[in-house]
Amino acid sequence: MGNPFVGKDFVTLKGIKHADLELILDVAHKMEKIVEKRTRTDLLHEKVLGVAFFQVSTRTRMSFESAMTRLGGGVVGFADPKTTRAGDYYAESLQDVMRMMDGYADAIVIRHPQGGAPAEAAAVAEVPVINAGDGYNEHPTQAVQDIFTVLKAKGSVDGLKVAMVGDQNMRVMHSLPLALAQFETHVYFVSPKDQAMPQLWLDEFNKVGLSYEQRVDLEGILKELDVIYLMGTKTPSYVEGRTEVKTDRPQTPRPYVIDREKINRAKKGIIVMHPLPRVDELPTDVDTMDAAFYFKQANYGVAVRMAILALIFGKLP
Repeated sequence: MGNPFVGKDFVTLKGIKHADLELILDVAHKMEKIVEKRTRTDLLHEKVLGVAFFQVSTRTRMSFESAMTRLGGGVVGFADPKTTRAGDYYAESLQDVMRMMDGYADAIVIRHPQGGAPAEAAAVAEVPVINAGDGYNEHPTQAVQDIFTVLKAKGSVDGLKVAMVGDQNMRVMHSLPLALAQFETHVYFVSPKDQAMPQLWLDEFNKVGLSYEQRVDLEGILKELDVIYLMGTKTPSYVEGRTEVKTDRPQTPRPYVIDREKINRAKKGIIVMHPLPRVDELPTDVDTMDAAFYFKQANYGVAVRMAILALIFGKLP
């Protein structure tokens, strides 16, 4: 099949097709061999990636930078807008920053606290723009990374039952169902009632034919589940950083804590995923269990983002 990603932006999973995901996953499997050998290739040695992180990041930023470095390319950009004219007295506009970076890089990865900012960036930049998370909207490359993790753990995505547990307002909870809809999966959205999936996203999931149910706890379905995808229910604002939060974080209610006891009662072979960082919703004593896949999930981000970059630049291994 051809490569539909060449020269294109990657800002949303709305409209993604099964064949598109299969292509990324196939290329990611090939890129994984480079990562496993801890080596580099010169596939993108002529290219420069711009990283514009207007919001803090650990895994996403570092995995993109690692991905571009392992592909032989260069990386320029910033990890904190406060060190730039966008974040100081001048408060330089997003559009101006993107027009500038358009001349410095061959593609731009952007994370921004405002939903829709990557699309705005793509409208003014001539080079491809990749969404690394925008407000409460989407995190498309994370979702592909998550699908890759499930595939590695279970051998197939089709036929699985997935519980997405925690605050359904968070962006990772929006992109992943769009990807899961391209497979024969059934999804449970499990959250407190005041953190249920927003109707506008349920409308999007209905459009793509996602099979789903909404629940307030996991009781009664633990024995059915193949995957638990966990987020906290007490997540801080995407706009307000952790160091700026003035009060202690409240404890996660017991129904939304995934601990050893719940995993031991669950279906044999279940895996637990989490985009990280975690707090008390995922106790550290789960880390030694076979079900714990969240650190592998984080590591798979390099191969997946290598695949996305190679596809966008039209340079396949």
